[in-house]
This record gives sequence, C-alpha cells and structure tokens, in this order.
Amino acid sequence: MYALDSMGIVKLIILAMVIFLGFSLFKKFRKPASHTDQQPSTNKMVACSVCKTHIPENEAIIHNGKVYCSKEHME
Repeated sequence: MYALDSMGIVKLIILAMVIFLGFSLFKKFRKPASHTDQQPSTNKMVACSVCKTHIPENEAIIHNGKVYCSKEHME
C-alpha cells in the first residue's frame, strides 16, 4: 500500500485548491449577465372578495373597498 509522506500531502492539498479555484472561476464566468435595464414588476396581487382568486391589482375591480375579479362577482 502507498503511504503519503508529508510532501505528498502538501501536493494533494495544493492540487485540491487549484481544482476548487478553477471550478469556482468557471462557474463565475459561465453565469449569464444580469439584465439591469429591465424593471421588476411592481404590480401587487390581490384576492377576490368572493372566490379568493388572486389577480393583479391593475386588473381588479375595486368597489366599496372590496376587490373583485369580475363584474359578475361584484354584483
């Protein structure tokens, strides 16, 4: 059986560090660039007072302080 001497252990540790750093750099440069020009949607989701379906706030019908998903639920 092969026994590692102190120099062999040092070489093994250095090799592991080089492989780890190479893998880390590979992952970092492989990531797609983030799109900073796109604005995240700030449209809040609200629940219908009747059926509890969540819809975007800009599509909801708000009547007397209550939120509805359709005219049928508002009546």
